[in-house]
Amino acid sequence: MVKPDIHTLAHHLKQERLYVASEKQLIQRLNGDVLKTAERLYRAAWITKQQRINLDRLILTSAEASPAECCQHAKVLEDTQFLDGYKTLGFQESIYGEFLGRVRENPRLVASCLVAGERLNQEHTQGVIYTVFTSLYGNCIMQEDESYLLQVLRYLVEFELKESDNPRRLLRRGTCAFSILFKLFSEGLYSAKLFLTATLHEPIMQLLVEDEDHLETDPSKVTERFTPAQQERLFGEKGSEGYRQKVAAAVEANEAKLVTLVNKFIGYLKQNTYCFPHNLRWIVSQMYKTLSCVERLEVGEVRTMCTDLLLTCFICPAIVNPEQYGIISDAPINEVARFNLMQVGQLLQQLAMANGDGDPRRKNSLAKFDKSCVAAFLDVVIGGRAVETPPMSSINLLEGLSRTVAYMTHSQLLCLVDFVRSVMAGDHLREEEHILLETLMANVPQSGTVKSNSLELTPSNTPQLSPTTTPANKKNRNLDFKLFYTVANKNIYPVYYFTLNLLPSSFAAYE
Repeated sequence: MVKPDIHTLAHHLKQERLYVASEKQLIQRLNGDVLKTAERLYRAAWITKQQRINLDRLILTSAEASPAECCQHAKVLEDTQFLDGYKTLGFQESIYGEFLGRVRENPRLVASCLVAGERLNQEHTQGVIYTVFTSLYGNCIMQEDESYLLQVLRYLVEFELKESDNPRRLLRRGTCAFSILFKLFSEGLYSAKLFLTATLHEPIMQLLVEDEDHLETDPSKVTERFTPAQQERLFGEKGSEGYRQKVAAAVEANEAKLVTLVNKFIGYLKQNTYCFPHNLRWIVSQMYKTLSCVERLEVGEVRTMCTDLLLTCFICPAIVNPEQYGIISDAPINEVARFNLMQVGQLLQQLAMANGDGDPRRKNSLAKFDKSCVAAFLDVVIGGRAVETPPMSSINLLEGLSRTVAYMTHSQLLCLVDFVRSVMAGDHLREEEHILLETLMANVPQSGTVKSNSLELTPSNTPQLSPTTTPANKKNRNLDFKLFYTVANKNIYPVYYFTLNLLPSSFAAYE
């Protein structure tokens, strides 16, 4: 009886071993699929954000970027292909990797460097800010990167806004490091897109239905859109008393329509505060908490700054350009509707301002609103206990997966290194931060000594490599320097990216 039992046991153990081996192979295959999919996601996110920055550059700074230049840049981005950087830079790849990895994990140092660069009027500061978001923190796709960036924003409030003589003016200009990073972060946040769509879709669609007339409230501009014959037919003889009365009546009618529209927007804003993103709420709460402790700032002024931040950098841009934020996709926006959307956005911004700070030309329109209509929205956002730890997304589909790549162009690399060196040469860093940067930069090559044979690369002789092909001996917390190139008009444009090798994650347990 014993021998058959032993044979049965051996058979079951063999079957179990085969089953475990099969499951391990399946998990390894699934891990590989996850890594490849994540790699495609990182690449697509990097290219998409660069395209968005390129589009904003064309729209907002058309004087500095011609349509032809932006179109050429968009084509270059579309044709981008990726390669491992250690094939190009050799041993220098690990040096850059160690530097970037340690900087990424120090949000306080990142914030200090950005503020110091702005105070030195460093010309490449804005480009470095974009690099910090898109490359160092990978467009905040991963939860860890999101947490790091939230801490960077908190330190920017402390180092930049709190120390500014006029933080409100700094915020309204929208060119400081905090404003730019806040805008980049909120644009890519999925929960922010849900909130904006839930809040703005219905009132914007109502406005598009009623877009027959320009809702102009400036008496000097009401008649500008009409020909002289139309002006005389609609308003009478120019300069007469009847003319002035009809212009005033038209302005009053437009103001009444605008007030109705803006009240609709405010109503939907209050109605959907329950789905306001927790991450943005944490940033605004930290901003309110920090600036309320500044003696020269009144509490009312701090509240106005918080509201102004939400409207200027988050809500109003989505009102003016709803198609860019995915709020509407099938309804065309003509010139009249765009103008009226801008009027709504400007009125909301004026309502956020303190008494006496608004545009005097909108005084009559603003008098028709409840003064606390926007304040009630802010109370919900900053209400509750402010915690020090950044909130994590309640549903994280990428939990357990660590980011392994960080993309950066060659020019971005050189600008970042030169930026850090210029900051070190200045006197705006604390002593401990200066010492830390000296340690991090000790082995980083000078910009002119970066070795690269990328100009010799061609599509036919350049191998395609993924992060999973990185040598096994590179399992450290460094950023491995990598290369990708773009092909446009038969010319090769060398560009670089980094691969972030973290400690093995749960998805790589069977490597």
